[in-house]
Parts: sequence; C-alpha cells; structure tokens
Amino acid sequence: MLRARLRIAGSSFSAIARELSITPSSVSLVSQGHRRSAKIQKAIARKLGTTPEALWPTRYTKEINMTPS
Repeated sequence: MLRARLRIAGSSFSAIARELSITPSSVSLVSQGHRRSAKIQKAIARKLGTTPEALWPTRYTKEINMTPS
C-alpha cells in the first residue's frame, strides 16, 4: 500500500533509498514493519506529506498515565 502511495506521489522505495544512501530493501522492510528506523519512516512520511505517527500509529502509541485512585 505504501509503495503504491509513493508511486502516486512521484517517488519510490528506490528513490528514498538513494536519498538516504541505503538499500531499497531496508526501506521496504521498514515500510512493512519488519524493522524500525526513524530516519526511513520520516523520509517515507515526508514524501507522502504526512507524519510517521499517521502512517504507523501502533508504533507511536502514547503511554497513558495510569495513577492509582
């Protein structure tokens, strides 16, 4: 799904990989959730005009402050 969205936005995993001097497979692994990289997540989000938190909400869940009553 992210691959298609990037294509529509005029980019690709390969283009992001070239910009970051990494392999396209690294970008793919991060996009699929098999690895984590803030740098790659930010680059993908930037190309899509959004934030990493919006693309991967489960990776950025906020801790709920649970204080005893």
